[in-house]
Amino acid sequence: MAHQNRRATWLVALYGSALLGLVSSCGGVPEQESTPAAQTLATHAAAMGAPSMIVYSPDDTIDQSTLAPLGAPESLGGRVLQGSPTLSARVDYSAGGMSAGIFKATTGRIEITFPFTEHATILAGEVTMTDESGQSRTFKKGDSYFIRQGQVVLWDVRSPYVIKSFFNITEPNQP
Repeated sequence: MAHQNRRATWLVALYGSALLGLVSSCGGVPEQESTPAAQTLATHAAAMGAPSMIVYSPDDTIDQSTLAPLGAPESLGGRVLQGSPTLSARVDYSAGGMSAGIFKATTGRIEITFPFTEHATILAGEVTMTDESGQSRTFKKGDSYFIRQGQVVLWDVRSPYVIKSFFNITEPNQP
């Protein structure tokens, strides 16, 4: 029982602070407000035995109970065009403007200006993305993509949901 309580504390500490960092990088919380808490909680999580390597595989089922709601798509740079999509995530790493983890979006169409540069791999479901030039591609389980910060993309989930692993980096704004 003590091990389970320790693990639950670690999960709350790590994912809570990391999600705060992700939302901060998208403009939802000022960076200076999130950094000290995120560093303290991440240090605490590491001391409690946070894993040094996490494997994301399209062949594994994602425990969706570990995902936390991210709020409205608008808080992450999106504009809902169709449906009522919900967004959730689990951040497994966050430091220095970088974050990595799992992201889930439910059915809907969102226009998003990417607030970070991202490399992602689809783990479940599918999403069709269309860039500003009209280039469109449907990404399915096992497919990966790379998008630069500031790109405008139409994100269209027609399946019940899409889950991706991601690695993001927020780059300083260019003058």
